[in-house]
Amino acid sequence: MALSSTPSDLSLPSPSLLAEALAHASGWGAEFDDVVALAARVADAPFAWLTLADASGAMQVVARFGLDEGMDDSLLALVESLNPELPRLTVPDAQDDPCFVDEPVVAGAPALRFVHAQALLGDAGHIGTLAIADAAPRASCGRETMQALARVVLLGEKLIERHCLQRRNRIATQIMQAGFNAMIVTDEHGQLTLANRAAEMLFGMRVRQIRGMPLDVLFPAQLQADPAAVTAWLQADDAEATGRAPQQQLQVRGPNGDVRTLEGTRCVWRLGQGHGRAFILRDITDDLAQQATLRQLALYDALTGLPNRTALVEALTARLEATESPLALALLGLDNFKTINDTLGHAAGDTVLQAVASRLRLALPAGVQVGRFGGDEFGVLFDGIATADLPPLLECMLQAVGEPMEVVGTPVHFEASVGIAVREDLHSEDSLPNASELIARADLALYKAKARGGRQWCRYDLGMRREVIDRRMLEVELRRAFARGEFELHYQPQVDLANGLTFGAEALLRWRHPERGLLAPAAFLDVLASSALANDVGRWIIRQACRDAATWPEVGGRRIDISINLFPGQVHETDLRHDVDVALRESGLAPERLELEITETIALKPDDSASYALAALRDRGVRLSFDDFGTGFASLSMLQRFPIDRVKIDRSFVRDMLDNRGDAAIVKSIVLISRNMELHVTAEGVESQAQAELLRGLGCNAAQGFLYSPALSPRAFEDWLAAQTANPAAAPWRRLEAQDG
Repeated sequence: MALSSTPSDLSLPSPSLLAEALAHASGWGAEFDDVVALAARVADAPFAWLTLADASGAMQVVARFGLDEGMDDSLLALVESLNPELPRLTVPDAQDDPCFVDEPVVAGAPALRFVHAQALLGDAGHIGTLAIADAAPRASCGRETMQALARVVLLGEKLIERHCLQRRNRIATQIMQAGFNAMIVTDEHGQLTLANRAAEMLFGMRVRQIRGMPLDVLFPAQLQADPAAVTAWLQADDAEATGRAPQQQLQVRGPNGDVRTLEGTRCVWRLGQGHGRAFILRDITDDLAQQATLRQLALYDALTGLPNRTALVEALTARLEATESPLALALLGLDNFKTINDTLGHAAGDTVLQAVASRLRLALPAGVQVGRFGGDEFGVLFDGIATADLPPLLECMLQAVGEPMEVVGTPVHFEASVGIAVREDLHSEDSLPNASELIARADLALYKAKARGGRQWCRYDLGMRREVIDRRMLEVELRRAFARGEFELHYQPQVDLANGLTFGAEALLRWRHPERGLLAPAAFLDVLASSALANDVGRWIIRQACRDAATWPEVGGRRIDISINLFPGQVHETDLRHDVDVALRESGLAPERLELEITETIALKPDDSASYALAALRDRGVRLSFDDFGTGFASLSMLQRFPIDRVKIDRSFVRDMLDNRGDAAIVKSIVLISRNMELHVTAEGVESQAQAELLRGLGCNAAQGFLYSPALSPRAFEDWLAAQTANPAAAPWRRLEAQDG
């Protein structure tokens, strides 16, 4: 056997295209048959065959000359030793070569003797073999024959390459035509040569109409946002496009005359001496419209149509960064807006919010940006308006919002509060001028305006931040005080105006501060009531007051009742019935001796479960009273909603009723209404005998106040009761009265 590793005299084309098509070679018809026939003819051989590698790399016979298909395995075995390192094989006489003598095509028909094969090589490696054979032995093919065979090999490779290119073209054409994106191709002169069906639909023209058309006809300059940039992008070649954005937004006229926005991607093609550009165009008009809709939803309030909090924050941030001009943010919040939702329904509340939005837009100058911050709060951005000019605008806002209106046939009158912070406030504490800080300060100012009674505006000052810090520190102290047992109860006697005897007491919370001494509720109760600790403290008050009251003696033949104020959270957030049951069971106090006091803050919150809980306690014998009666506009309606036993007249009316005819009339009306409804009436804050006499004359049942006694510690209150038990006529308040006389 003779092996030749002499390389071919002719270079092979790049076979990277060839490998792609090998798996499809069996379908290429008689063209390979012509190749092997040509090889047999130039070598003057009766036999020839061609093998190609399939997709897995295994060789298969794809064409034969003078041979049958059943011989393929044996033919493959004859040439299997070829590879890129040994690209040629010459066997002068296979019947004398031990490597081939046993092959069926050698040992049997057609009894091959001479075999010569050449490998088809390329970047992908060994991709096939062309072989010729003779039934007679030969010493060699000869140089001219080998060169001729090399040209036949090259012809076969060119044939494979052509088929591969044709296949790629067909695939590309199908993809181009089936693609959802429009595709157009231009020549070196910028004229259109190709367009797919999607392009026809996009432009409303057939290919024959588009062909030869300049690009600027499809993409008119007057439609482009930046005509110069679009023209440069459309005409740039590879060198010019370096550093240029790969995509470009283009505007075109659609088939219906509407303007469509496209996202274009471009590339340059080159073939021989020709070149041009190809463009893939994606219609993003609907995408942009959807993005605009989503942005509308993200930045605008659906109810009022105003910019929302996000939009206002973006605008505020942009203005803070862009200019040093005067800038202020006002937050407007409706006072007691929740009562509108609770009494008239949420639809009415929505109507009110829409009306407020409209009024603010009409009341303020055009350059002022109004938005809805959320809930019943609105934000107003004053840009370029001097601080000195803000007060009239704020007053205008309050006046516009406060105008009466009718909602679902019901006259409604509501007020608003405004908190405002200006840019210069940001520098007062050496803080960075950012939007979050300005909003936080406007919010603090709004809180202060509401705390002052509402219906007013308030500008942020440094003290507000200190108040917040102090409040937060007080919450921490209160939590620690409760854990350490620093809270205690004092009891203020309640006196029957008819006989002067004590019949009950109100439990009042005190804080035995380790450094500040005994603190009255005014120093901490507001913070406690709004904290998460309130429910725990309230539960402790009920249990402790019931334990103390269970030990009190009788006065004038009756046991002393205990009255306890409730925190709003105890009614709406806890199981009040369970807490009361536990306190009564542990203390042994009769339910009839316990009275729970509710305020308008509790009563106005719509909570059916709370109403049921209070009604269930009353059915068990626990009595209910309405504290601070007369201070809220909804008090009278609450007398019908809740099962009230007693009404307590607020001390603010009692204090001035001797000198103020209005207060005296209010007290008289409360007593009259309560007695008509068979309710017990107690006046708070009684400090003089004249007040007591007037209340007795009006028909008031009972009183409590400094005339009788301040709130007493548990031991002092027991002494008070002991004095009345021994000699009711010598009650401490009577002795004080005698001294006053």
